[in-house]
Amino acid sequence: MRFFLTISDIAALANVSVSTVSKIINGKDKGIRDETRERVLKIVKEYRYKPYDFIKKNAGSKNFLLGLVLSDKKNCYSFQNGFLREAEKQGYQVQLCLSVSAESERKHIASLCKNGVDAVLWEPVSDDADNQSAFMRKNGMPFMVLGSEDSEIGIFYDYEKAGYEAANILIASGHKKIHCVYDANDEREYAMRRGVERCCFDGHCSYIDCEGLQEATAVYGTSAFICCSWDSALSVYEYAKSHKFRIPHDISVLCIDDAEHIKSFPYLSAVPISLSDFGAFACACLINKIEKRKNTFAVYRAPYVCNHRGSIDLPFPLQKKRLIVAGSINTDILLAVKNYPQTGESISASNVSIMPGGKGINQAVGAAKLGANVSLIGSVGRDFDGDMILNVLHENGIDTSAIRVDAERPTGKAYIHVQEDGESGIVLYGGANESVTAETIANGESLFEDAVFCLLQTEIPTDAVRAVVNTAKKHKVALMLKPSAVKEIDEELFRDLDYFIPNRKELNRLCPCEGSLEEKAAWFLTKGVKTVIVTLGREGCYVRTGQYERRFPAAAVFAPVDTTGAADAFIAALAVFLSEHKSLQDALSYAIYAAGFSTTRIGVVPSLVDRATLEHFVIHKEDAER
Repeated sequence: MRFFLTISDIAALANVSVSTVSKIINGKDKGIRDETRERVLKIVKEYRYKPYDFIKKNAGSKNFLLGLVLSDKKNCYSFQNGFLREAEKQGYQVQLCLSVSAESERKHIASLCKNGVDAVLWEPVSDDADNQSAFMRKNGMPFMVLGSEDSEIGIFYDYEKAGYEAANILIASGHKKIHCVYDANDEREYAMRRGVERCCFDGHCSYIDCEGLQEATAVYGTSAFICCSWDSALSVYEYAKSHKFRIPHDISVLCIDDAEHIKSFPYLSAVPISLSDFGAFACACLINKIEKRKNTFAVYRAPYVCNHRGSIDLPFPLQKKRLIVAGSINTDILLAVKNYPQTGESISASNVSIMPGGKGINQAVGAAKLGANVSLIGSVGRDFDGDMILNVLHENGIDTSAIRVDAERPTGKAYIHVQEDGESGIVLYGGANESVTAETIANGESLFEDAVFCLLQTEIPTDAVRAVVNTAKKHKVALMLKPSAVKEIDEELFRDLDYFIPNRKELNRLCPCEGSLEEKAAWFLTKGVKTVIVTLGREGCYVRTGQYERRFPAAAVFAPVDTTGAADAFIAALAVFLSEHKSLQDALSYAIYAAGFSTTRIGVVPSLVDRATLEHFVIHKEDAER
């Protein structure tokens, strides 16, 4: 490259006359063909040619320098970075100014005109825009105005369209009452709000215009919120959390903001907009104006696509997401021991804990903590343990209308020996669990009418198990069976099971044929089971369907303390996320982490993970893998 390129050199490279080059670089190129102008300017920029002598004599000569005057407010950095990127790409430099007042704005514009920039992109901060425009025209300064809809000088982002499309996403999901959370003093957010309101009108749903979140939810019954910034979305999230609203089960939240401001946690859905790309677009428009290229449009529109639907769901009245759990309800007595006692041996426990347990409770509480609408079918005694258990269920929002209170039998017991390595063994006393009958299931049949999954275990009498299977089949409710404390299962039941989830020992005990784990899993498929999932403890799980088989490793980030309820936590999470139309693979990712969490404390119920924590871990794991 030559460092002292002359105008003659430029003319030779472009195959034009010296006078033609002179006219083009000095803006006196009327009548010169567009392709000639572009060819000359491309060479000028490529070789960084600056006609210094001519610049001194002629204020109209090109410096390949742009002026950018922005208001000093939120998101300006994303925009300016995109602008600078495009300017560098096209061979221009940028003089950046940030205005905080009308006075600073006037000073910046005067300085840019004096310094001989080729053009100015200006974002007004005051009502003095007309005077500043007149000043630049008087000084022969080409300019464009950010946010103006003037077809000659305006460049603006269609924020109203972003709001419209966001509302359209929620309306398509079935929402009829939508509230927009916005800052009325922010022009961008106010434009988004206009778009939301217009879409609600077009979609024949209610735009809820009120002061606060409490009024929107308590008075108007709003089911969905559109937040015009990530900060306002966090406010809605915290409000929902403190007022016991579940996202997305009770209310849906959708955010609109610059992509750089949207975070991975909490797991809130968003329509990302790229102000960086808008900045690049604005810079390209300004350069087109300088170089007399035709601007095809001055309004920036991008695809408005939701990044994920993690915080969007059907309105609560339209949801069919009840999970029914039918199974044992016990008081767990946990004994922390060094090892299991052998025949004739007495050992000491280092710790004793008493808490609610049983596979029915474990799975019900596990699913409720993950946001499911849960009903539990079972039986407790009319005793202190029964009252304690019912209180715990109520605290976790679990429907207990189908729980029988037995006046003759005490609440069931589970005596759990937890070794130092976290492995456990269990001795069961059925108690009131033995009073669960087919009649008990019939009394709770109405619960199946709006259910999507039924979680069943075999720690209740066989006739009750069979009644659950028949009732679930009648109402087309997917059935998930965990075999426990049984030596055999009627093969006729297998044909109605959607998911069969034994551990390795249960698989070996219940499968009559010899062979590998894979072969035994396949045997259950021949009996009608749709999906077999074998839980393998520290090894994860093995999944087999008619078309698919795979091993999934356990979550290695957890140090086991008590593995008693890992399978229950696994099953609860699997059912919840499958009910939300996750793929089997995605649902298993959540289930494996839920199982891992459940091993980190003594006792099952206290160690069951909540939704936000589980999603945070799974999302960050997926991000790390990418």
